[in-house]
Amino acid sequence: MSIRPSPVDPASPHVDSPGMHAHRRRWLWVLAAVPVVAALTAAGSWWYARAASSRIRSIAVLPFLDLSHGKDQDWFGDGITDEIIDGLARIPGLHVAAHASAFAFKNQARDLRRIGEQLGVAAVLEGSIQNDGGRQRITAQLHRTDDGYQLWSITFDRLANDAFHLQREMVRALAQRIHAVVPSRPTPRQPSPQAYDAYLDGRAFFGRAGGASVTQAAERFAEATRLDSDFALAWAWQSIANEYRVDYGLVRSNEAMPAARDAAERAVALDADSAETHLALAIVKLQYDWDWNTAKREFDRTIQLSPGSGFAQHWLAHWYETQGRLGDALTEMQSALTLDPLSPEMLRDVVHEYLASANPAGALPFAQKAANLFPHDPNALFYAGQKEKARQLTGELHTPLQAALWSAIEGEPGDARTLLDQGDDLHVEQQVPAAALAGLAAAVEDWDRLFYWLNVAYDERSVHLPYARLDPRIPAADPRFVELLSRMNLPPSPAQ
Repeated sequence: MSIRPSPVDPASPHVDSPGMHAHRRRWLWVLAAVPVVAALTAAGSWWYARAASSRIRSIAVLPFLDLSHGKDQDWFGDGITDEIIDGLARIPGLHVAAHASAFAFKNQARDLRRIGEQLGVAAVLEGSIQNDGGRQRITAQLHRTDDGYQLWSITFDRLANDAFHLQREMVRALAQRIHAVVPSRPTPRQPSPQAYDAYLDGRAFFGRAGGASVTQAAERFAEATRLDSDFALAWAWQSIANEYRVDYGLVRSNEAMPAARDAAERAVALDADSAETHLALAIVKLQYDWDWNTAKREFDRTIQLSPGSGFAQHWLAHWYETQGRLGDALTEMQSALTLDPLSPEMLRDVVHEYLASANPAGALPFAQKAANLFPHDPNALFYAGQKEKARQLTGELHTPLQAALWSAIEGEPGDARTLLDQGDDLHVEQQVPAAALAGLAAAVEDWDRLFYWLNVAYDERSVHLPYARLDPRIPAADPRFVELLSRMNLPPSPAQ
C-alpha cells in the first residue's frame, strides 16, 4: 500500500467544504501557538530560575575541580575557591559555608541534598578550572540543594594571568543573580600575576590540616610578598600562617610573632579596607601583644567588613575566652559553627568552652558529633566517651603527653609525673610548649610546677597562655593565678 498522496488533477476545480475551512483554521491556530507556547515556556523557566535564585540566602562553594590537561592545577582551584568564599562572606545577610565544611566534600561524590542538610545551605556553587595553553577557563554552576535544579551558570575564558580579576567578577555576577548587594569598597590594587599565583598556592596549603602544610603556606605567602612587596593580602596571610606555626608548637612565640606583627601592620597600612588585614592584626594583638582593647577593635572591624566570615567569628570567640566571658564565647563560637558545622577545630573549641563552664552535659553532643565525623581524631573520641579507642589511637600517633594527660584526668597520674620530671628537657629539646606542661601539672595537682610553667609561658609570651583560665583544673582563686592575670592585664575570673 502506498502512502504517497494521490496526484491532483489540475483540470478539476478545487472546492473547500465548510468543514475543511474549520479544520484548516484549527491547524493554523495550533501552528501559530507553537512558538508562543515555546516562548512562554522559556520565559516561565527563566522567571522561575530568576525567582528561585533571588531567594537564595545560604550557599556553599565547593572546591573547584581541576580539568587541566596536566592535572596540576589543583592548588589553583583550591585557592580560587577560598577567594570566592571570602568574597561572598562580605555580603551582609548571606550565609556562606566556611572553608573546613565546604572542603569536607572535596574528592567526594556530590550529593547536593546531603550537602544542603549537613551545611544548612539552600544552594551550592560548584565549578571547574582549566589552565592550558596560557589561557584559563573557569566555569561555575549554582544548584539548589533540595532538588538539584540548576539556577545559574557562567563561564570565564581569559588569559592565564587574569585570575585576580576573574574571581572578583564571579562573586559580583553571582551576587547580581541572587539579588545580593556587594558592599562598595575601593578596588584593591592588583598584585603581579606571579605573586598572586604564589598567594593562591599558600591559601591552598593553609586550608590543609597539619603543621607541615601551614609551614608551606607561610613560605608561599613569603614568596608572594617577595615578588610583590605591596601585596596586602599576602602580608596578612603570611602573618596568620606564622601565628599558626607558633600555635602548632613548631616555633617559639618570641621567634615568630614579632615578624607576624610587622607583616600584619604592613598589611593594614597597604589596605585598610580589607577584612583579612584587620583579622591578621587582631590575632597578633590577641595572641602575642595581649593588647585586649586593640584586638577587640580589630575583630569588630573585621566582622564589619566581612559579616559572614566564620573564621573571623571563631577568632572573636577566642577573644571572649581570654576575658573569662565564656557565655559570650559560646554564643560566638556556636554562631561560627553554623557557618562551619564540619570543622573539627570549632567542634573541639565548643567542647572545651562547655567543660570550662563546668557543663560536661552541654559538651557531650558536640563531642559525639566530632567523633562521628572524625573517627580517627583521638581528642574527639576521648571527650565523646570512647576513651580506650582514643588511647589506642594516641599511642599509634606517638603523642605520650596527650595520653599522660588523659590518664591523669582519669586518676592515673604516674605517666604525667614522669613527663613532668623530664619537663625541662622536653621543653628545650622537643619544643613542648610551656603551657602544655602547665596543663599536665594542673591535671596531677602539682601547683608549684603549674605556676613554674605558667611563668615560663609568660616570659616567652606564649600564644597559649591567654587561655589558661579555660582549664577547669587550674585553681582560679590561687593568689599566684590572680597575680598572673593582673600582669597580663586580664580581668579576674568571675568566681573570684
